Amino acid sequence: MIVYAFPGLGTDRRMYDLQSDLDCELRIPEWIPPQKNETMNHYAGRFAQLLDTSEPYSIMGVSLGGMMCMELAKYMQPEKIILISSCKTRSELPPHIQMGKFIGGAGLAPIPFIRRAVKAYNQRMGDLPTEMKTVFDEMVDTVDGEFLKWAATAITRWQNETIHDNIIHIHGTRDKVLPYKYVKSDMTLMGGSHYMVGTRSEEVNALIERALEM
Repeated sequence: MIVYAFPGLGTDRRMYDLQSDLDCELRIPEWIPPQKNETMNHYAGRFAQLLDTSEPYSIMGVSLGGMMCMELAKYMQPEKIILISSCKTRSELPPHIQMGKFIGGAGLAPIPFIRRAVKAYNQRMGDLPTEMKTVFDEMVDTVDGEFLKWAATAITRWQNETIHDNIIHIHGTRDKVLPYKYVKSDMTLMGGSHYMVGTRSEEVNALIERALEM
């Protein structure tokens, strides 16, 4: 089974380093450059055309990557849509993100400021051990700045309310970025944080394998 995996805001393919042993062919596409003022839905429509769908496949995303999966599924027919530490609809976003209090002004801010803001937000909301925090900061520093700027704004403007039938939503009860109380998960990891794909990788991987078998 092919699984297209999409990383979260400010991260790249390194975010899935601990998923390399999954019993599937994990493909992590590079983000394409966004167009000016492009919605996440329009972006997903362009992105979907670049993915090979000639064989059976599923799509998976963490945080922003999960939101992108929700939009990609409007243009593709994946067997499964696996969301991790993410949300299915705008109504599952916490109020402070819906109101853009953290990243709503990203479109007007210089890229170095956005990088610092994302790292500071992770420091305040995350639970990464030192070695993982170092990798996270490196990803934020090296990810394409224009994409980071666009994505930070696109999240606050995301309007999806469509819920597909083949979704498996995996969420942790101690997610501070996208709090558990706002989402409806199919698989719950007790004590799991927003970064549990790294900090609780064995348990998360077991849930992913289970989701692919459903």
